[in-house]
Amino acid sequence: MNKQPYYFEIKDLITQFISAFDDVVISRYNKSRVIQDKIEVRYAYAPKERVLHDLINKAQHITVPAIAVSIGGVSRDETRVFNKITGSYSESPDLTSEVSDLLPSPVPVNVSVNMSIITRFQTDMDQIISNFVPYSNPYIVISWKVPTDFVQGRTEEIRSQVEWSGDISLNYPSELTPTSPYRVTADTSFTIKGWLFPDNSKDDGKRIFYIDTRFIPVTGFEYM
Repeated sequence: MNKQPYYFEIKDLITQFISAFDDVVISRYNKSRVIQDKIEVRYAYAPKERVLHDLINKAQHITVPAIAVSIGGVSRDETRVFNKITGSYSESPDLTSEVSDLLPSPVPVNVSVNMSIITRFQTDMDQIISNFVPYSNPYIVISWKVPTDFVQGRTEEIRSQVEWSGDISLNYPSELTPTSPYRVTADTSFTIKGWLFPDNSKDDGKRIFYIDTRFIPVTGFEYM
């Protein structure tokens, strides 16, 4: 427990998650439903409350439509825990190395992600929902790498499922002041099935045993 393993696993998972969703473009239509303009949706890694605060701030850091993403929690995935094993060995793809890399058994974790959508118009909200829901049935897959400390000189891919919760709660402002902007918000969540890796440092304090196997068999020897 005195080790401090940290290989940016959760950060990499969230980065890949946002990259998978961060290409939403909504259209502005006229009365004849003809596209007049297109707007790119902004993504922010922050709780919804923080984004709403920035919207009403004088600096106007974030404008709608916007999507806020934040971590809701991390838990061990019991369905992916089989038994207590040391790990597995992997060799260099070109077979030039005589030493195999030990990949310690990582801990399967579920990273819950909260996503909040903030728009001014209902049409914008409908378009954003229609953008990700059809592709989340039943899940999407993001790709990231095994930490380089475990696989020196090469890249090992990890594919993690991202499962949508299946529900979206819509919220409409019920009370507005004359100066308050009208905003439609929606909240949903996802679960990323990722991994956390143990420490990979070498322990030089273990005892080393040496067995001499160099011997020459002879004939005619009798055991006394």
